[in-house]
Formats: sequence, structure tokens, C-alpha cells
Amino acid sequence: MKKILIILSVALMICMVGCSSKDVSLNDIKDKLKNTIDFSTFSKEEEISYLKDTFDFDTDKIDSYEMYGPQTNLNTNAVLLLRLKDAKDASEFKDKIDAYKENLVKIYKDYAPDQAKLVEDSVYEEHGKTIVLVISEKSEDVKKALAELYK
Repeated sequence: MKKILIILSVALMICMVGCSSKDVSLNDIKDKLKNTIDFSTFSKEEEISYLKDTFDFDTDKIDSYEMYGPQTNLNTNAVLLLRLKDAKDASEFKDKIDAYKENLVKIYKDYAPDQAKLVEDSVYEEHGKTIVLVISEKSEDVKKALAELYK
């Protein structure tokens, strides 16, 4: 009986370790994305107030971030990398990101439908405390790059 319990315990630990999210730094994500998309078309947003103003985020719940927005209001390209203090807050941030995306689609659907389509096809991923949002023409390449990073 003890052997069975030990074997089950070891199997459970292996499963838990194998199924857990890999902890990848925001810099590693950014570096991987830079190999996939052209960051020269972005403007880096340095002030955390940008996140509050743009997404209505509770910035006290953010541990670190990288935000790259479009250089002009003629396009929607963006990269948002968030590291939250607590993974349980991810759903709150997802709701705010979804609202942001819905608003962008409404704004761009009539005068720049190609940009609205980019927003609709954007990449959103959660990995533990990390949230990744990428709005880009290369959304399929971004998905592949993130899959490689988190495998």
C-alpha cells in the first residue's frame, strides 16, 4: 500500500510540474516578439498612467509592464506585456482589455476596416501572472513565437 501511495505521489508531482506555466520574463517575451514583429513602428509608453488612462487598469495590481503603442492614431498596432502581482487578478485585466478592443473595433470599423480586423485577430494570452496582448499583422507568427517560448 505504501508503494502505491509513493508512486501516486510521485506521478502527481510530475504532472503538476509538467502542467504548470513556465515563468518567462517580460524581457524574454519582448525579445522573442522582436524577432517576429517590427518594433520600429511602435512608440514605447513609459508612464504607467498610460495604462490607467487607456485600459482603466488598477495599476496597484501591476508588478511590471512593457507597453508599445502605435506611433499615430491611424493604426492599431500594439504590444502590451503585463506582470501582475497576483494571478487571480488576470480575469479583471482581461475584461478591461476586451472592452478596450471592442472600443477600437467600433472606432476603426468604418474608416479603417483593416485596422479593426487586426484588433479582432489580436493575440491575447495569460500565463500565470503574465498577460500578453499583441495587435499586429503577424498575429499567427506571434502565436507561434509565444508557443515556442512557453513550451
